Amino acid sequence: MVRAFNTTGPCRPHQHYMLPPEERLPELLDWVDRELYFVLHAARQTGKTTAMIAFAERLRSLGKAAVYVTLEDSQGVEDRERAEPIWVGLIRQAAAGQLPETQRPPASEAEPGVRLQGLLTRWAAALPDVPIVLLLDEADTISGDALISFLRQLRSGFATRGPGRFPVSIALIGMRDLRDYLTRAKDGVPVNPGSPFNIKKASLTLRNFTRSEIAELYGQHTSETGQAFTDEAVDRVYYWTQGQPFLVNALADACVGTARQLGDPRVEGTVTADHIDAAKERLILSRTTHLDSLSHRLRDARLAPILQAILLGDERIDVESDDYEFAVDLGLVQRGPDGAEIANPLYREVLARVLSYHEQMNLPAPWWPWRSASGGIDMAALMAAFQQWWRENSDLIRRDANKGYLEAVAHLAFMGFLQRVVNGGGKVYREYAAGRGRIDILVEYGGSRHAIELKRVRQRDSMETIRAQGITQLGRYLDTVGLDEGWLVIFDQRKRKGWDQRIWTEDVVSEGRTLHLVGG
Repeated sequence: MVRAFNTTGPCRPHQHYMLPPEERLPELLDWVDRELYFVLHAARQTGKTTAMIAFAERLRSLGKAAVYVTLEDSQGVEDRERAEPIWVGLIRQAAAGQLPETQRPPASEAEPGVRLQGLLTRWAAALPDVPIVLLLDEADTISGDALISFLRQLRSGFATRGPGRFPVSIALIGMRDLRDYLTRAKDGVPVNPGSPFNIKKASLTLRNFTRSEIAELYGQHTSETGQAFTDEAVDRVYYWTQGQPFLVNALADACVGTARQLGDPRVEGTVTADHIDAAKERLILSRTTHLDSLSHRLRDARLAPILQAILLGDERIDVESDDYEFAVDLGLVQRGPDGAEIANPLYREVLARVLSYHEQMNLPAPWWPWRSASGGIDMAALMAAFQQWWRENSDLIRRDANKGYLEAVAHLAFMGFLQRVVNGGGKVYREYAAGRGRIDILVEYGGSRHAIELKRVRQRDSMETIRAQGITQLGRYLDTVGLDEGWLVIFDQRKRKGWDQRIWTEDVVSEGRTLHLVGG
């Protein structure tokens, strides 16, 4: 049986191509040997479950009673007396499926309020010579009084941990770091930051695949089928995904496994960079569960201000805030060379398209002669049409604006307008990050390439300063993409500025380059 690239649930070695999970978490075995407790957090579909199931199997091979448990069934149960029996039952159920009968927890129960601690104490006492290790997944789904009780019971047993006394090592696993889901208890009452789980060794996250690991993973497919991925294809996957495990598998699967289901013939020969780009587009349009979940996250009231600031690039982000750390923990944001940025170019595409989707769907088919004689885009006609459309529809668009993204409405409207034109016949590449002060866009259509930069004038800015910055920045971007002509779109968001002042065009020659300036 030929294995496949996995995009659903944990990997199984006999069914899926996979890399040794321990290589991404090399410190864990030492931590267990040192009888330490720790937190592992990473975004969904980064391989946490696969890694922890494999780690539990590895520990059992070393003579430990290691059990992987998911606590998701207790989600939303904030009352500790109702939650405790659920935790106890889940641990027993998991142990029954993973351990020999002689190593499973006893059936007796402790008093309410200490049921979890009592179970673990009696279990350890029954195995005086066998270290117990618990890997507790979905721990961040517990909340309220139940969360406080859960953590306090684990802390109470920590001081006496050891074979015969209490589990030697416990891992709390989830999407969020402990600091985030412990920030507030029930009814928003702040929790003492030194309590109730100040015993962890550290919080760590599961890193993405490296470029060489992607090549190794794809090499497994080549070894089993003979179908190769070019070096350029691997480079392209790494560019789009930055090694995010689900996306790495999904792009490969779209090329070699599920392409027929998506309406394209199976790639029978070598997979190239062009195949990867086409797979990326299909992946975005198909709105897989993973990307659909990401889209819903964009509406989160905690995340929207951070994502808007990254999109616009000219607002300050408090990188020490819990909300920013939450965005990082979820795998949406990372620290880049220019400041906070979206974690990978594919997510960056999803964010821009999802937030501009309303405008795309409400735009009629392009009504102006927008194709050039050579089959490319007539950018002058496109810009003139956008200015007229924006002038006529901006009030309606602002009224229906995405919650949390009001400041970015103009940028999103332009991107939606542009996407509506190139859909199905071209490509749009976007670059944005906190601190960049603009959005850079490269459009490829009909063999032509066009560079566009978006900026805005806020109430505290002056048009002269923003214009000068934009000319310099666009010049640098043109150097980067190898063009000598580009477009600078400036949205004037200052109050009491009428449309006659906002709508304008100007051509500038700077260092031998032709720059077209457009007001909106």
